[in-house]
Order: sequence, then structure tokens, then C-alpha cells
Amino acid sequence: MTNVTTYSVKREIINAFMELMTKKSYMDITVTDIINEAQVARASFYRNFNSINDVIDTIIDEMSNEFIDDILPTLMCNNERQWREFLFEYFYRFGRNQKKIGFNNPQNISVMFSRMDTKMREKEKEFPYETLSDKYTAFGKFGLINNIAKKWMDSGMQETPEEMIDYIMSFITKF
Repeated sequence: MTNVTTYSVKREIINAFMELMTKKSYMDITVTDIINEAQVARASFYRNFNSINDVIDTIIDEMSNEFIDDILPTLMCNNERQWREFLFEYFYRFGRNQKKIGFNNPQNISVMFSRMDTKMREKEKEFPYETLSDKYTAFGKFGLINNIAKKWMDSGMQETPEEMIDYIMSFITKF
């Protein structure tokens, strides 16, 4: 029973943090803001998280685990259809989550992409590259996708996901 209660409180804290990110910069959010938004006790916050960074790490882990599991095999292939399917899901995922996790704030976007990059680098250590080309081509493709996606979000996501996919594919097919 305790695990269910803890999970529920933890989820409430995460949801409150994501709601606050739609209103404020990540750097301006305090533990007090979070507990007030979540309507939980300060002790509940610290029972589930050591800091605000732990909250964002949990959110990034949830987002990036699926993303990384999808991208690692894609980075190593030259199959255009697989790339388009991956990019379709990638750009639509950001579109769906834009307001939910504060992607309308440039500081929040930077924090999220920085954390995702760190997670990818950690996961990349586990991925065996057969050649020097594989290692750097995969890293280059990942950087290309993340930097273009970040710029797209920073500029208000004015282009459609399909336009972004076509644009990125013009580079991917050259690797």
C-alpha cells in the first residue's frame, strides 16, 4: 500500500512541476512552488526527491529512455523508412508535450535538451561501435537531430513536423 501512495504523491509532484514549467522558467521554480501546486507536504517532496534536479531527472528519464531505445538502432542504419518513422514519432512527441512540460520557455528547452544529451552520452557508453566511422557518424546524427529540434522549438515550432523530417532527411541521407 505504501508504494502505491508514494507513487501517487511522486506523480503529483512531477505533474505539479510540469505545470509550473508552463508558467515559469526552470530556474525560478522553488520547492515551495512545487509543494503548493501539488498540495503535498514538504516532507512528501523530500521523501520522493532530494532536490528539484531530481524531479527534472525523473521527467527526463521517462522521456529519454523511450527516445534512446528508439534512436540507438536508428543511428546505426541507413534505412530511410526507419529514419522517417523515428523522426515522425520524435517531432510529434515534442509537439504533444510542448505545453505539458514547458517547452514554450527557452530556458526550459535548454535544460531539457542538455539533460537528454547527458543521458544519451551515458547510454552511448554501453553501445558497441564497430568502426570509428560508426562512432562519429552516430554522434553527428544525434547532435544534428537534437540541435535542429531545439532550434525548431526555440523558434516556436512554426514548421510542421513533416517539414522538419524532410529537412533533417536531406542531411541524414548524406551520411
